[in-house]
Amino acid sequence: MDKLLERDLYGPVRDYLVSLGYDVKGEVLDCDLTAVRDGELIVVELKRGFTLELLYQAMARQRIADGVYVAVPLPRRGYAAPRIREAQALCRRLELGLIFVGFSSAGAAQVDVAVHPREAAAPRRDKRRRLAVLREHTGRTGSVNTGGVSRRKILTLYKEQALWVARLLQESGPMTAAEVRKQGGPSNTAAILGRDPMGWFVREVRPGGGRTYLYRVGEKGLAALAEYGDILKKS
Repeated sequence: MDKLLERDLYGPVRDYLVSLGYDVKGEVLDCDLTAVRDGELIVVELKRGFTLELLYQAMARQRIADGVYVAVPLPRRGYAAPRIREAQALCRRLELGLIFVGFSSAGAAQVDVAVHPREAAAPRRDKRRRLAVLREHTGRTGSVNTGGVSRRKILTLYKEQALWVARLLQESGPMTAAEVRKQGGPSNTAAILGRDPMGWFVREVRPGGGRTYLYRVGEKGLAALAEYGDILKKS
């Protein structure tokens, strides 16, 4: 398989973890892939090669996860390739898991877990960061991001919620924040509309409503709905 990209590793690794009963999502707060099962948090970092940068990233994730894997393509020579044993030994020493993803000439993928991680005893857990990752992971309604891609078009939980608010306003016309909430909007609808950091919404004074505002979708909000297409339907 020529010109293998990091995102090509995401699908096979995701499918493998899903088969084990994990809920899997990509690009969660800088983690290429997160997997959650019964409160256990697994992080997988994806790279085209076994590099120091990959190990640095994985070691940082040990502060938040119960287990961290690095996933790289299996070399063309397979386990006969140079430095394979050294890579496995290094991952064991660092208490990291190691996943090789092999691709056939037809593009079929096979996942091989060469090393399973042990819970790292040395790093002190970053509880705040861990909770933030879990909150972002569980708050997403679907796995619409592909781990290993660039930062372009990454759908965060906040943006997904804002898209849902925009969709409700697009379908029902101008409403107050409370009315959007009653139509099924997220619990933080008022904050999304009031702060509007992305400039998606237009606020208007409700006739005879005093300080009560009506909101509608602006040009940027309509463009965002068009850009993300069927994401909300997949959620």
